Amino acid sequence: MLTKRLSLLLVIAIVVFNATAQDVRTLPTKADSLLYTITDIPKKYLSTIDAKLDKYTTRVTNKTEKTLTRLAKWETKIKTLLEKVSPETAQRLFNNTQLTFATALEKYKQGQSIITEQRKKYNEYRDKLTTSIKYLEDQKDKLDSKLLQPLAKAKEQLNNFEKTQDETDAMEQFIKERKKQLLDQSLQYLGNSKYVQKINKEAYYYVETIRNYKQIFTDKQKAEETALTILNKIPAFQKFIQQNSMLASLFRMPGAGPSLFGGAGGGSLAGLQTRASVNTLIQNQIAAGGPNAVEQIRNNMQAAQAELNKLKDKVLKAGGSSSDMNMPDFKPNNTKTQTFKQRLEKGFNVQFAKNNSLVPTTADVAMHIGYKMNDKSVIGLGASYKAGLGSIQRIAISHQGVGLRSYIDWKLKKQFYISGGYEMNHNAQFKNIQQLQQYYSWQQAGLIGLSKKVQAKTKFFKGAKLQLLYDMLARTHLPVSQPVVFRVGYQF
Repeated sequence: MLTKRLSLLLVIAIVVFNATAQDVRTLPTKADSLLYTITDIPKKYLSTIDAKLDKYTTRVTNKTEKTLTRLAKWETKIKTLLEKVSPETAQRLFNNTQLTFATALEKYKQGQSIITEQRKKYNEYRDKLTTSIKYLEDQKDKLDSKLLQPLAKAKEQLNNFEKTQDETDAMEQFIKERKKQLLDQSLQYLGNSKYVQKINKEAYYYVETIRNYKQIFTDKQKAEETALTILNKIPAFQKFIQQNSMLASLFRMPGAGPSLFGGAGGGSLAGLQTRASVNTLIQNQIAAGGPNAVEQIRNNMQAAQAELNKLKDKVLKAGGSSSDMNMPDFKPNNTKTQTFKQRLEKGFNVQFAKNNSLVPTTADVAMHIGYKMNDKSVIGLGASYKAGLGSIQRIAISHQGVGLRSYIDWKLKKQFYISGGYEMNHNAQFKNIQQLQQYYSWQQAGLIGLSKKVQAKTKFFKGAKLQLLYDMLARTHLPVSQPVVFRVGYQF
């Protein structure tokens, strides 16, 4: 009887185990389930893309309109001057067949394109972004319903972005060509006219500002990196890229269909050497060079790569990857191409004061934020907190006051700056905010001295700042404070 019961229990256990194993085998895993993987895309991804596209489009549109307005104004001044000294040149530059800055501005405001044919420039980030949005649109029936509306909005913003990008590329080329035309034909009559110089500078700053906007736009945020990481793990997405990306349309992979150059993907590669055959050929050539051939080739490759990087830096500084380099014939102010946020400098500094019979040793910790007026000067504001440290015999932390600061740094040479500032310090303990409103309780300080900025890039800081200052009002303080101030600070 016991044997029968054990046999029955064994049979039931086997049946349950097989059923459970079958259920486990049929469950979709994260690696082989498309639906399960796509739903892991953060909802913040689409809202982030939408915000980035909208901000970029707004920035570029406003900058282009402002630039064309200025250029049209100075172009009109040049026309007036040319009509007096050379009517023939004025007629040649401003006849009805010529596209001027004024007519380009009107067309831009009306949404008309100034150039019918424009060669598109490839951008890796733009290509991946466009392809990923297209893929999500193609798979929208598998997405969460909450993502459909953000996806539609992101697609609409992407279409506006594509249009804006094409118009901006065309506008850059037009401004360069029109500037060159005005400079070449009017220079002999107007000489070094201030209006010609203004057009030259404005055209340069426009191109550099747009390049800066593009760089900001291509910086990936955390939500984008997470989404792309998830998408790259989906085999269907990889296949979609091969068939629909801009790069794939130029260099078609085998079996991916026709390319822009014509022909099928596999047939167009007939007769070409494979990677394996090229590797074999390289290995045979290295082996024939002797035992030190590999090391010599490695050294030569490193040297060549270093020279190539130097040439790339020169090209980028001169005007980017375009053959029409944007080289200025004046000393540019790089801050004019930066956004307001990029011109801000945030950081903190610390200073110590030794104790005397009236006050303990103190440490002043200050937070400050500065604004770069140009490449040479920075002005800013800050606030400080004074903490008492006691003495060597007895260390005791105490509250000793607060302070408000203003400062200016003017570049002297290389990393050295002339620094000045006006500060007000409340060097007494206070129990409520009302006590800080009493002006007579604040102590003034007028500082002047030298600063040195040191490059010290870390995870949290991008530079250090050493300051040696002299307080011109130190003798008026009660008690008299030390006139020489040394501060060490870091910039976030």
